[in-house]
Amino acid sequence: MLRIYDESKKLTTVLWDSVSEPEAMLKADGWKIESNKSGGLNHFTRKSDTSWLGVPSVHALRKVLTKGWTEGVKRIEEVPVGELPEPTSIRRRRVRADQGDEIDMQAVYRGDLSRAWSRTKRQNRTSVRSICLVIDLAGNAGVTSDQLFWRGASGLRLADELTKAGYSVAIYGAAGAAGVDSEERENLTQFVEIKGEDSPLDMDRLAALTGLSGFFRTSLFGGIYWACDQLGKPASSGLGKSDNDLILAGLKQLPMAPQNAVIQPPVKNKSQAEAWLKSVLEQIANPTAEAA
Repeated sequence: MLRIYDESKKLTTVLWDSVSEPEAMLKADGWKIESNKSGGLNHFTRKSDTSWLGVPSVHALRKVLTKGWTEGVKRIEEVPVGELPEPTSIRRRRVRADQGDEIDMQAVYRGDLSRAWSRTKRQNRTSVRSICLVIDLAGNAGVTSDQLFWRGASGLRLADELTKAGYSVAIYGAAGAAGVDSEERENLTQFVEIKGEDSPLDMDRLAALTGLSGFFRTSLFGGIYWACDQLGKPASSGLGKSDNDLILAGLKQLPMAPQNAVIQPPVKNKSQAEAWLKSVLEQIANPTAEAA
């Protein structure tokens, strides 16, 4: 885990080593304020409903996070997000010309010497070849799991489209929150890598992490208590207010920030998800445009 604190901005940035680390830190020794530790652990034992976690209980959440969320994958695949512009492909294709690496003797016999040779060529050399998607997992208490589902649905849909077009895609989950301590002065951004650039797109597992609010409202809630404890301050009873702008601020604090990062805005419905998908694909097709 990497923790960076900027006192001038009252901003803590945490990059977790794994999705299981925040909960593990709650169970570790060395806490300064016992109510921070007990408060974090309480989110793994309290009674919750589907609108809060996305599943009926923490037990059910652990199950889908471990074994995958097949129902969620089906929902994501069936999401009618309208006609999307196709990402500019960077896969290699075979090009025929009067020079090349391989010769087609049939074309020679036909006298078609201008197309007798062939070679492979990458279709787009100007576009970026790797993308880091940063999915905003956070939502205030009034935001339901059904609304947060659109974060994972649009993020994974975009990752799938880009992967098919030949891009290398990394995915990070993120949560920015303002006023996380009892005095509401401290800000926090948390990041966790949930798919490496070279890793396969495991939709079952990623759907549970990004399409349900449960991971945010258990593990990343625990991360808020831990971050406040590192400062020797009690966490706010409301755990602060979600702030999407803090994600970019947190990225800038990281010593090795992901390249070509695309930060997802706090979409909450189909139309917002569709608009974001279209804007990102248009920007990726135009390498001079700034990522969303």
